[in-house]
Amino acid sequence: MIKAPSAERKRYQYANLYDGGNASKEPNKTSRTGYFNYKFIPLGANKDDSDYGYGKATHLHLSWLRLAEVYLLYAEAAAQGYGSPTGKSTTFTKNAIEAVNVIRERAGVSGVADSYIGDLEKFMGEVRRERAVELAYEGHRFNDLRRWKLLTVYPYNIKTMQKFDRDPIADWDEDAQKDKNFDPDADPKERKVVNFREEIVTQRNLSSKHYWLPFKTDDVTMYPEFNQNPGW
Repeated sequence: MIKAPSAERKRYQYANLYDGGNASKEPNKTSRTGYFNYKFIPLGANKDDSDYGYGKATHLHLSWLRLAEVYLLYAEAAAQGYGSPTGKSTTFTKNAIEAVNVIRERAGVSGVADSYIGDLEKFMGEVRRERAVELAYEGHRFNDLRRWKLLTVYPYNIKTMQKFDRDPIADWDEDAQKDKNFDPDADPKERKVVNFREEIVTQRNLSSKHYWLPFKTDDVTMYPEFNQNPGW
């Protein structure tokens, strides 16, 4: 027997992410960035199947190295090593651009845009973005930024959120007359997006010392010549 949706479920059938919406203001149901993560979420993680919680074995076991990262590492090395997005190994058939496109094609999206393939630095920016998307929540980003010496560099040291408002009164037939008031929990398609903006959520308090990790105190006190890493 199919249960009628509860008032609570009806209220949250749409992700009302506008500023002040029910999915942006309630701490236990909110998204600070304006995006919700679906990666690693079991298909049964819903109120009907109840396949969520630690008791349902939703612990994650991440790969140490997976094929998508191999392609991205190759793209980075080939581009940097040969000084061009078309750089390629003598023992592999694909160049750096084509290696990135393997991942994008698997996801069903178009290849690297033409605006990125003629300039090494622009292409490397795209490789960094591709790593952020493909390897999200897999524990790579901090060390990637350290490796690129970008840990303290804007905009890599900030996190932002997408904010917008929903126009409660809209002129849908464009006759210069406001049509009607809208229920704030109504179908979002019925309410125009206004005042779209990006705001900083947090700025990391990092410095050059974070390019190193500290040695254990026991190690650096063994003898005077064993110095601690800079800044620690």
